[in-house]
Amino acid sequence: MSKRLLSFVAFSFVLVLTACSTTKVTEQWKDPAFEGKFNEVLVLSLNANDSKRRLFETGFLAELDKQRVESSASYELLPNHADLEKEKIKAAIAGTGIDAVLVMRQVRVKKEDRYVPPRLDYVGDPYYGSFYGYYGYFAPIYTPGYVTEDTIVHLETNLYAVDGEKLVWSGKTETFNPKDANTYVGEAAKTIVGQLTKAGLI
Repeated sequence: MSKRLLSFVAFSFVLVLTACSTTKVTEQWKDPAFEGKFNEVLVLSLNANDSKRRLFETGFLAELDKQRVESSASYELLPNHADLEKEKIKAAIAGTGIDAVLVMRQVRVKKEDRYVPPRLDYVGDPYYGSFYGYYGYFAPIYTPGYVTEDTIVHLETNLYAVDGEKLVWSGKTETFNPKDANTYVGEAAKTIVGQLTKAGLI
């Protein structure tokens, strides 16, 4: 492979990286009066679609497991979405050791057009022979401007203490251009569980 082609491949790889999905926390709150750390968490997704509910809960279970946090999915205790009512949830977790409930809800999916301006980049090898060889080898690459559509997924997550049914932590995240549902859930789970760990709640 020529040096010019290698440089172009490296440049293309940078462009691919800039298009990857990212998840960030836009808002978060923690009860300043709460002290302690939860031992076992029930993960509960409010997705009405059963497959999406399982996808979310399984994704968060996997991330909690990485942090060695005991956790259970609501679909294991209450498979029927119609049973996700306060009293039925309380009855299902009674005597299980679960002391916190992590509830997530996908708020919205937003589409936005974004203009990417044209750019001019130069591909070359600074170690290519003499000055004259380098000068002749240095080649411009022009990328015209274009309009692309971004997808932004908003997720709201709340952590409740079973004792007293009190809200302890709340956060909102945005995921920019998720590659697919599995990637989206994995990134969201990693971000949120990371914040809960940082806050000393799990």
